[in-house]
Amino acid sequence: MLLPSAAVAQHSTRDAINPYRVVQRSTLHGISLLNTLDTYLSGYDHKGAGYHIQHETLRRAHTGSYNWIFRTRTDATLGIATQHSNSQLLLMASRRWSGYHPFTIGGNLKILAGAQIRAEGGALYTPAYSNNPVSAKAGVTMDASAMAVYTFLIGEKEYRARYTMDIPLIGALFAPEYGQSYYEIFGLGHTRGIIHISSPFNAPSMTHSFVIDIPTRKSTLRIAYIADIYQSDINSLRTHIYTHSFLVGYSRTIYKVKRNDPIEAYSPL
Repeated sequence: MLLPSAAVAQHSTRDAINPYRVVQRSTLHGISLLNTLDTYLSGYDHKGAGYHIQHETLRRAHTGSYNWIFRTRTDATLGIATQHSNSQLLLMASRRWSGYHPFTIGGNLKILAGAQIRAEGGALYTPAYSNNPVSAKAGVTMDASAMAVYTFLIGEKEYRARYTMDIPLIGALFAPEYGQSYYEIFGLGHTRGIIHISSPFNAPSMTHSFVIDIPTRKSTLRIAYIADIYQSDINSLRTHIYTHSFLVGYSRTIYKVKRNDPIEAYSPL
């Protein structure tokens, strides 16, 4: 459904292929437009750009009478933003583990609904602020996640468009008290009250992504747009990190061969 059933060279063995051993992997690179605000450091927005990399793996699974799609996704952004003469460095990374149950609507449109665990962390660093130049970010959330996948033909080639939305529902995040320095936390051990429960009420965040797969002669070209909206308002400290990323790369399909598998003896040569 979301994954091709076999490589082109394997038409003669397509019926023998176990779809639950097919894995699709992609690696994308691109640029991000940044807008950051962290009142622990400053009361002003910083705007800039950076580099974004994403790696994603999709695979099918079967449990009882249910079919599932499992996804793992890793994102990292390194960028610089400015506010007048002040510069701010940003490093953020996240890892997502998602599971979806598919529903077919018509012949070409499929909807997938599921849940996701997300772990993310990073830091904002502003050299001009000598007293507290760093604001660290760390958190774990349970998200609601959904996909819409549409497959269409142009000529004889099959294209696939995918929209994904992730909304954090509940989790835990690191947030110091207003005016509390990291020396107090890590040097003096004043760690009480630095971990808080996050929810849409104090950390309304979401991620939107749109991906289109374009078949080429030997592989699949993938173009993506990702809007990542991170916000929090805890201990009278407000934070937002908005990134709009434009990525391009390739996806590839891998078949995991096991001993005595019918495809093991097949060779396209």
